[in-house]
Amino acid sequence: MIASTTLPQFYPTEFDTNWEFLVQQRISRLAKYVTIATINGKEKTFNQLGALSMQRVTTRAGKTRVSDTPTDKRWIRPFPYDLATVFDEWDEEFLGYTVLPTSETMQAHVMAYGRTCDQVIINGLEGITYSGETGTTPNSLGAGQIVANTFVSSGSPTTSGLTLAKLVKAKSILAKNEAFEEGIDELIFVYSQQQLDDLLNNVNEIKDIRYNDVKALVDGANDRFMGFKFVRLELLTKNSTIRNCYAYVKKGIKFGDENRKSHMDILPTQSHGLQIRTVASLASCRMEEKYVVQVQCDEFA
Repeated sequence: MIASTTLPQFYPTEFDTNWEFLVQQRISRLAKYVTIATINGKEKTFNQLGALSMQRVTTRAGKTRVSDTPTDKRWIRPFPYDLATVFDEWDEEFLGYTVLPTSETMQAHVMAYGRTCDQVIINGLEGITYSGETGTTPNSLGAGQIVANTFVSSGSPTTSGLTLAKLVKAKSILAKNEAFEEGIDELIFVYSQQQLDDLLNNVNEIKDIRYNDVKALVDGANDRFMGFKFVRLELLTKNSTIRNCYAYVKKGIKFGDENRKSHMDILPTQSHGLQIRTVASLASCRMEEKYVVQVQCDEFA
């Protein structure tokens, strides 16, 4: 007997009534590794004192020699950010059994906020920061705070991804700057996945005793190497084939986050549509350029 050939066209398609997120970075990865600054107003200044040197006394009861105290100001200025989503007043009815994704949209806004926090912190790491009495003196990372993509510890310069030599150089720059105290200050290294791949591929398993430490980073068994807390972030700036990674001291980066707020309102002027809007006031700045080292890494793929 031959089965009916027309019945399969009536097989139903089941539709999920819920919503799932596509892949994306869901939380801020850098907010834990900066110093939080409270900002009450349109801007805030941080008063800074420079280093002083003592003098040997060579005269009995001599005239007191007064040394001027070097001072400066570093400025941080927050900017508002927002994200708004509007649903038509008929969406919930026309979706039928599928739920209106209000809760999921709120979660998506929180994820976007986390990524924005990281982007603002990146801007503080690599962008211009301001100092001086009126906050108009621009400060950029100088050549001495940059490990070039062609850096090698010896031999002819050649383009490369992340290498042990670049990490050694970055930490050396911070140490020579006296930017941190061992065991007290936290050192952070921000990278993208390609740099970790390159680091593993550039370590000789037999000759380099650090291979196992690097392998532990790749496997996720460890997140610290050479004194740095390693933080992966795919949002790092990429210019052509060069990815800018950063080695820095946690206390050297200020981050202002004046409380994320979310609003859910019915808008009469939008045909009574439902609006979900998330707002935040964010800012970041380097306290001094000597706290940050840019490590340039080629990404050939």
